[in-house]
Amino acid sequence: MTEISLQHQLITRAKTLAQVGYSTIPVHGNSAPAEPKRPSVSWRQFQRRIATEAEIERGFNEKVTALGIVCGRVSKLLVIDFDDALRYQRFCRHLPQYANTYTVKTMRGFHVYYRTVEKVPSHQFNGGDIKGERSYVVAPPSKIGTHVYRCVRNIAECELGKKDVDQILNYFHVNAVSAIESSQRSGKMKAVDVTKLYRRLAPRIGRNNALYRVASVARDSSRSRTDIEDLLLGLHCEMPSGPGHKLETWAERWNEGKRTISSAYRTGRGKDDRRFGVPNSVRERLLKSQKSTVVARLLDILGLAGWVSESYFTLSEAVRLGGEYGLNRKSVLQALTGDYSTYDGRHIISRRYVEYLDIGGLNVRKRGRPVELAFQVPSVARLLSVMNVRRSPSDCIGVEDVRTAKAYRSAMHREYIQRLSPRSSLRVLAGRLGLNERTIRRYNRALQVKVTACVGCLKLTGEALARLPKRGWRARKNTTNGFWLETGDGSRLPAWRHLGAKLLRAGEAQAQICIRQGSVFSLGDELRPAVQFENVSLRQLARLLVLRGESAGERGLMRGLGNAMDAARTRASALRYEKIQLFFDSVEARVADDKVAETISGYLFASDQAGAEVRRPARRGIAYRMLKEYGNGNVYLALRSSYKEVMLSMARRALHAGDADQGLDLFARSLA
Repeated sequence: MTEISLQHQLITRAKTLAQVGYSTIPVHGNSAPAEPKRPSVSWRQFQRRIATEAEIERGFNEKVTALGIVCGRVSKLLVIDFDDALRYQRFCRHLPQYANTYTVKTMRGFHVYYRTVEKVPSHQFNGGDIKGERSYVVAPPSKIGTHVYRCVRNIAECELGKKDVDQILNYFHVNAVSAIESSQRSGKMKAVDVTKLYRRLAPRIGRNNALYRVASVARDSSRSRTDIEDLLLGLHCEMPSGPGHKLETWAERWNEGKRTISSAYRTGRGKDDRRFGVPNSVRERLLKSQKSTVVARLLDILGLAGWVSESYFTLSEAVRLGGEYGLNRKSVLQALTGDYSTYDGRHIISRRYVEYLDIGGLNVRKRGRPVELAFQVPSVARLLSVMNVRRSPSDCIGVEDVRTAKAYRSAMHREYIQRLSPRSSLRVLAGRLGLNERTIRRYNRALQVKVTACVGCLKLTGEALARLPKRGWRARKNTTNGFWLETGDGSRLPAWRHLGAKLLRAGEAQAQICIRQGSVFSLGDELRPAVQFENVSLRQLARLLVLRGESAGERGLMRGLGNAMDAARTRASALRYEKIQLFFDSVEARVADDKVAETISGYLFASDQAGAEVRRPARRGIAYRMLKEYGNGNVYLALRSSYKEVMLSMARRALHAGDADQGLDLFARSLA
């Protein structure tokens, strides 16, 4: 995107916003790297009026690369600025009715736009800012540094009344999430007569146990501790003790009851705020391993219904809840007790056997219908442990997204593209959802995903020519998979070594090697080119060419890598002993970050103040600590073989361990 085209876009966008009632101002952007978000004009007057077309054309000159929208009553605009994606995703899960509005992706988080006539002062909250009066936000298509502000939800702004504004502000400042979830979960608990419940439970389970459980029920129904103490402490002191219990004075019983109630409120504090959200890594592992969405959809349905972690539910409750969200009875049974209920021999949703139904959330032994199974909403820690994955963000999945398997996978694909605008291949995007590339193409067309093809370019030289493959007798004559030679006049040739040598002998100075890389996928109204050209280094070219061998199958790739490593090993000049001086900026290239380096014939050494030699294992973290202790350049890496030999050894061990990405990178580094 050139500066002239960006200036034209900014002026056009500013005029369009002014026509619909937004007050816009020019922002420095890249012309002032120290303060890129500072307005380039005095903008106090634009807090009361909208700029004219002449002022817009005069303000957005060739130096300006960003556009700002003034918030407050002049634009009837309220913007919530989230500093990170996790805070925004939590807001979407807790208040989904306010998440479906115009949204912009920023450098760190998101801007969520609302239209309102209410006066809202600008202020901060934990995780972002409320942009109201006397404030402004940077808007698309602004460019600051390398980041271009883009719209990820291009829909009309949500209209807010006074009640809506108060609910949003209370969510950020009064912890209204806890109140909303408590009211949704406890509903009927507020009508429970705690004194009657205590009188009924005390003879059966004991005075202290009854007091603790009744206080827990009152805590879940948002009743204050002082009210419960006033209602129950006197009754607790009057309640007769069981046979064999020691005699206690009134004061002892009073203090003991007060401690029990305090313990119930202290133990349960914060548990009601643990809204259940499924990490993306767990979702992807379930989709890839089971080739089904039933377990992942059920877990998200539990979160959408407001069920907290480690709470228990019965099979009938799960079937009823699944029916409300579009998951039929058969799918729920498969997720809880069927083929999809386990992973690697462990239950995904844990269970326990109980003897009788619980009364009001209390495990009371009484006559009634026996219950065989009770299931527990898994915590995030348990899901990560069972699925053996790392913690990751949890994309916002709505109610309509869990209705069908297609809608669920499409929603995961949509949120992933919106959050990251990834640079990847169709094979990788399809693999994370357990699909094929053809289905991902259909999803891209339905979601209107913009795809930018990326091509890496390197000037054809003698050193680069040596990296090109030779044409074998089995190879197809007129094509090379994913890479080619391109001359100055735009002609394309297969990237065989003998063809590159002909171009060099013919004096083709503009010839270059082109190789197809992962495409960039994005959503929104941002303008992107159809093809993006990038420069690559010799090491990147070697690694990309090795990756192109995947078309021959994994076994052929490993065999080809082994042959290439053996050939490189014979060419490497093996030294009996090599002493390499280390600096802070050379540690990453010379020393590995894992224990693979300990298996080679080498070590780190330095001399202490007494002149004695200090030896340590050849690991990256130890190298940095020794450089801090003995000084930059005073630490050495001792090897009994050359640098190329070490890289090849580490690459082979990484490939045998299953880490193909690290192995390919080390192999390409040995060729550089």
